[in-house]
Amino acid sequence: MKLLHKTFQKYPNSLDLARLRFEYGKYIPFDDSHHEAAIDYFNLEMQFDVSGDKIHADFVKYMTTTQGRIKIDDETLIKLSIVFASHGFENNAIYIINQMMRKECTNPNMVDALVAMINYLDEKQDSKKAENYVNYLKWHFKDHEMTEYIDSKR
Repeated sequence: MKLLHKTFQKYPNSLDLARLRFEYGKYIPFDDSHHEAAIDYFNLEMQFDVSGDKIHADFVKYMTTTQGRIKIDDETLIKLSIVFASHGFENNAIYIINQMMRKECTNPNMVDALVAMINYLDEKQDSKKAENYVNYLKWHFKDHEMTEYIDSKR
């Protein structure tokens, strides 16, 4: 794993190398290097516009391997939740967004995650669930233009 890490340092934009590190990491799931490899891999997948289905499948693999012990930074988790909400993977998107809400996250990307989740729930006509996310958006991001937009839609 250390050799793969050093090689990845030389070629940080290699999706194939990041995937190899990620796949090899499942054999040492509780080592910090596996979590670092997962962060690098997920960020590269999103950077190269890999399909939401593939990203979701890899995230599920990560969750299964680590038995739910997530050690991914908030920034990456928020970006993953945006992908999951926009591709209809409701449970994982809700899991991540609710985790960020419990932390009272005020990361600017959280607005995108909340809006993606609200739009998905509105499409499903589940306004009761969406109301929690709208309230969080109003409370923590009251001056953001998307808050005004979402509020005007309701």
